[in-house]
Amino acid sequence: MDFMEMMLKRESCRSYADKAVSREDLLKIVEAGHLSPSACNSQPWKFIVVDDKLAKERLCDALVLENGKTSCPFRNEVPAFIVIVEQPARLMPAAQEYYQNSQYFAQGDIGMAAMNMCCEAVELGLATCMIGMNNQEKMEQYFNIPKGQIVRLVLTVGYAADEKEPRKKMRKALEDVYSFNAF
Repeated sequence: MDFMEMMLKRESCRSYADKAVSREDLLKIVEAGHLSPSACNSQPWKFIVVDDKLAKERLCDALVLENGKTSCPFRNEVPAFIVIVEQPARLMPAAQEYYQNSQYFAQGDIGMAAMNMCCEAVELGLATCMIGMNNQEKMEQYFNIPKGQIVRLVLTVGYAADEKEPRKKMRKALEDVYSFNAF
């Protein structure tokens, strides 16, 4: 499939089939994230693949916030997850000096890695959804994440429950989101 076809096919899935994802496919998805570009090649990420029953139960618990709300009500039917933990970044000295913040690019880098993983999942016939909210304390406790290393995204991975045509993408008009040579 060509790239634009993949972009039209990729969507956030919120209903998964009761079918396991092979570790081979999960590792291909992780490799796609691993190969993502990052500022100064800092690679500010650690990917935790969660596919074991107990680990998935813990992750499902950690996707419920302190106030009882969740952005992943379908979490209990997800076959596998990939937790993306932001890692300390090492920038080139000039970039570090200019921005005075070694993590300046980390969130964008993680976003690119997550998108690469979503694209590889589509290529493998799998579906994904990026989840941005979680209970950080529970994540640290359940997955031995060092204090101060933030879970930026959790990627759900599995086979879509129904093989239907992708939804029509609702986007701003193309002419409203670009210009040439000036804002």
